[in-house]
Amino acid sequence: MRNKIVFVGASTGGPSQIKELLQTIQSLSSTIIIMQHMREEILPFFIKDLKESLSINVQSTPLCTDFSKPSIIICKESSVIHKKGAMYEISAESQGQCYTPDINKFLNTFVPYVNDFDTNVLIMTGIGDDGVSGAQKLKEKGAKVFAQDESSSPVYGMPKAAFERGIVDKVKSFDEIKEYFRGL
Repeated sequence: MRNKIVFVGASTGGPSQIKELLQTIQSLSSTIIIMQHMREEILPFFIKDLKESLSINVQSTPLCTDFSKPSIIICKESSVIHKKGAMYEISAESQGQCYTPDINKFLNTFVPYVNDFDTNVLIMTGIGDDGVSGAQKLKEKGAKVFAQDESSSPVYGMPKAAFERGIVDKVKSFDEIKEYFRGL
């Protein structure tokens, strides 16, 4: 059985919702990689808050892992992923980024490895369409894509863009997303 990785992309309205989602996890059996748009000088405070308030392992980039141990990974800058032997190296790369972190950029670098894992992408609240083209490329390789519904999104930009692109396997309310996270 392949290890499960869940990518979460969020922007405006995301920090409090992400914290609430992570607090619902009872027993972590998957790796969750979070890309929350936030100024680079603010991200360390967000990560520190999560580490202090959660009872599960929270790591931040850059890091090197084989994804065998479930954890929460927060991208604290625009990141890319490369495979080195049996390990996956997530490193910072700010060249050509549109956002911090740049969700599309990170997802696009994961495309060659999508079949190594049971891969899921969740596009949450936020302005614009960051994450949509990267999620589309992952979906074309077999990943599942979910989007937050309009009524529970503080800003229905990114999930709407994913839905309109026709790449969403299921639209989920925030309560349905929380239920999904309970099982991770």
